[in-house]
Amino acid sequence: MPLKTILNDLRQFVEDEQKANYEQLFEVWEKPIRHKLKSGESQHIKTIKRTDKNYLTLTLGDNESRLREGDMICLHLSDPMEKRHINQATIEAEYENEWLVRVHIANNESLEALANGCYADPDTMDLKAFYDKALDEVAVSRIGREVVLPLLADQLQTGFIFEDNYDDAADRAEAAGLNEQKIYAISKSFAAKYLDCIQNPPGTGKTKVISLIAKLLVEEGHRVLITSHTHMAINNTLNKIAGEQVPLVKVGARGCTKGLDNVIPHVEYGSYWKDQPESGYVIGATPFATCSARLENYQFNTVIFDEASQVTLPLAVMAMRKAKRFVFVGDHKQLPPVVLSASVLSDYSIFSRLISGNQDVSVMLNQTYRMCRSLSHWPSEHYYQGELVSAGLNADRCFSLLNTPGKYVDVLSEAHPFVFIQSPGLNTKYINRAEAQLVVDIIENAISSGLDAAEIGVVTPFRSHAKALKTRLINRGLFSSAPIVMDTVERMQGQEREMIIISLCASDPQYLEAIAGFFFQAERLNVAITRPKTKLILIGPVLSENFANHCDDAVLQKSIDDYRSLISSAYQIQRAD
Repeated sequence: MPLKTILNDLRQFVEDEQKANYEQLFEVWEKPIRHKLKSGESQHIKTIKRTDKNYLTLTLGDNESRLREGDMICLHLSDPMEKRHINQATIEAEYENEWLVRVHIANNESLEALANGCYADPDTMDLKAFYDKALDEVAVSRIGREVVLPLLADQLQTGFIFEDNYDDAADRAEAAGLNEQKIYAISKSFAAKYLDCIQNPPGTGKTKVISLIAKLLVEEGHRVLITSHTHMAINNTLNKIAGEQVPLVKVGARGCTKGLDNVIPHVEYGSYWKDQPESGYVIGATPFATCSARLENYQFNTVIFDEASQVTLPLAVMAMRKAKRFVFVGDHKQLPPVVLSASVLSDYSIFSRLISGNQDVSVMLNQTYRMCRSLSHWPSEHYYQGELVSAGLNADRCFSLLNTPGKYVDVLSEAHPFVFIQSPGLNTKYINRAEAQLVVDIIENAISSGLDAAEIGVVTPFRSHAKALKTRLINRGLFSSAPIVMDTVERMQGQEREMIIISLCASDPQYLEAIAGFFFQAERLNVAITRPKTKLILIGPVLSENFANHCDDAVLQKSIDDYRSLISSAYQIQRAD
């Protein structure tokens, strides 16, 4: 592919995404407030209190919205199209009935206008200038013309490695007691001239791999950038690297340190790092920081991308323009990037694009330390060519309760690691009260039989169904006092629990056909079923033989067939009681 073509495609992608983003936002803003409160697109705010120069505490009204921690919001009195008193505020933390919100500007006049109650709607920030700046630079810079664009256009010879570096890294990784594939991944990443891609299926221990790669590079005097699409991903990786005793810092706004260990220094701008060595260090920051005063004047030897399967090509280019060597760690069999437009790019994810065209520089970590053998077998066969195997302490472990459950004995039996129950209720859509009751009953029996509530997770595709589940757990006294994690697939990626219940909720055939692309998406299914260690309970619809038989989308049809195969591999319970 010509370099000009890939550059034009990247620019078009940015244009299309910006347009789709604003169209989607304005569609929400234009709806009547009463409809948005009911649908969860808006949140009623009772009171606002300033807690710091750039922080507000919002007391929430009675409705439950889709807005979550990390989302950007605007505050208005009823019509955000007419007037928004506060723009581009970020929900920094969620509490029982409050949000802690970070704002750029909140003058007294705005707060007085909102004092008697207001509403929060989703908001966005126009990031196109960052993308344009990055693309303009790679179009003319030496790194862009000789490395970044040729790499994306499949014109760069990526297979070269420095053999001495490979051998040294292999010795270090072996001495650390790592398995064969991790040794291979670390050695290739350390020795590659330009590129290495590491695929990390669920539970395979990527952070240990990244941390040792970073340590070896720092010892060689490399300036290393750790980056990803979220601060949380960056912080998790930095926490692991900190154990290697290398110089490191997190660069970003004051609110970007959630989950970051206190021992790791944080500065808002790279130039504020007082203890920075001349070479041999790690900086953690988002790609956007490299396009702003935070890191604009920095150059790196190596950029390591974590969760690279969720990083779009233009976002990756933003950071890639700062180095000549790249390590991408991700799993294209899990969730892809969120893309709003009908993109001109065949691969949205930088990881998908690079791993498909550079098999000689890719390696898959093949031992999962999370799932027992019974639970890893199906995803291994269907998503990882049968190469993913269980290892470590969990490999042969069985689900176990201290006491025999009063109900749901078969469901909670150690003899059945994977159980399927048909969704109760007829023609249900995005909320299923009978299924919510069933899930809560199973949870209550598991806890009363000795399972720690912290070891229970519930995954559901619909927020309204999650709300119904939460309400019932609260009514049973199980939610406020017990740390049961309950969320959508998107927010469960990277988490694990002893027992996972997947509550799919929907059973209406027409509704299922309408949302089939979302509901049966292979990457979503893979994430959901690979969260548990020893017990997986799937509650979902049984599909008729002629379901979606008119489907001419081969990818979707395979996803539907995979769902049927998954059900057939489970221990099936006709009536759960």
